[in-house]
Amino acid sequence: MSQHLRILSAVSAGMFLATGGAAAFAAEKGKDYYKGKTVEWIVSTAPGGGHDFWARLLSNTMEKNLPGSSFVVKNRPGAGHIIGVNLIYTSPPNGLTVGNFTTGLVYSQVLKQKGIRFDLAKMSWLGKLASEPRTMSVAANSRFKTFEDVLNSKEVVKFSASGVGSGSYTDSFMVGTAFGMRYKIITGYSGSQSTLALMRGEVDLLMGSEDSALAYQRAGQTRIVMQVGGNVKGVQDARDFAKNAQAKAVMKLLADMGRLSRIVAGPPKIPADRLGALRAAFKESVEDADFRAAAKKAGRDIEPAYGDDVQARIAGLMQQPPEVIDLLKRLSTVKVDMLQHIGPVSKIEREGRKISIKHEGKDVSAKVSGSRTTITIDGKSAKRKAVKVGMTCTFTYSRPGAEAKRIDCKN
Repeated sequence: MSQHLRILSAVSAGMFLATGGAAAFAAEKGKDYYKGKTVEWIVSTAPGGGHDFWARLLSNTMEKNLPGSSFVVKNRPGAGHIIGVNLIYTSPPNGLTVGNFTTGLVYSQVLKQKGIRFDLAKMSWLGKLASEPRTMSVAANSRFKTFEDVLNSKEVVKFSASGVGSGSYTDSFMVGTAFGMRYKIITGYSGSQSTLALMRGEVDLLMGSEDSALAYQRAGQTRIVMQVGGNVKGVQDARDFAKNAQAKAVMKLLADMGRLSRIVAGPPKIPADRLGALRAAFKESVEDADFRAAAKKAGRDIEPAYGDDVQARIAGLMQQPPEVIDLLKRLSTVKVDMLQHIGPVSKIEREGRKISIKHEGKDVSAKVSGSRTTITIDGKSAKRKAVKVGMTCTFTYSRPGAEAKRIDCKN
């Protein structure tokens, strides 16, 4: 090596060490900030399920790696993860709010879905926990034994999903449409409710992550009949059934999405030292022996990536071919089928957040949002607290137990 090259190498090495040292110093300084502070961890789903599992395990471990801090997990489900991410994104950039959510929000942002108040590319990324290939599950006693059975079904098959825009909804739409299936998507199932719906026979199919699907399969509750680039022995890979350009493009997208799962971020513009401390604690936690042992015990694999690398991957996912963009545009025009049930109000809980009526001799309930549920009493707009036991009300919702789109009552 010439003297000139040796000098350049030495300078480059010195710059690298200086930069790395500066980052490490900033992260160490940032750790001091968290002494005596409480970090709010927002999970964009209801309790139960994979997102909730990872949030609680990771926040507990990060608390140990940020001495003097405490973490509080809050579930904020709704609107296909959008509500939770909006809360994360619009929180003060002080390093005291982070959360985890579905990668499927990439689709929602590409389509500029109504209600989105975030830009994923601008968020403060801590990392991702896993590579989780997409799977299709059925109930353990389902008539469907293979993915081929599903494709050959002469009856309409019913997918379960939490809401339009959620990962489960988008995956269901993409798979169902790409393969020309006769299907319907039933919304209103969040977290573990989707699996319970399979077991009760309310729905036929559930799109989800490999780790969650395996956990329920090991418990004898469900069976995996399809995967996209997964590692489950004896299960058909949907890519082998993709014959046209659209199906092939969708399968590639789902495979890419599967390699970027369980993502964690905070709002934009968290100060560099605090973000450095969070990223360091995230990495230390993911590499912690107890953390890995707990994940292994739960049957969940870990394949992490960190910080700027995850941000770059998110940006890459937003660049999709015309076949996928066209399909996503069709997704944005989908109308969710709604039921209407009518009956006298039999019970009001949690200050009107849950209302039950007696419909055809049975009690059915609806969740009531203060901002998303339209309520009328005798044709006039009203608040949920104005609904009283004994009124006759009509629920407009996707299913009993789901959030109501409308509640129209009469005195």
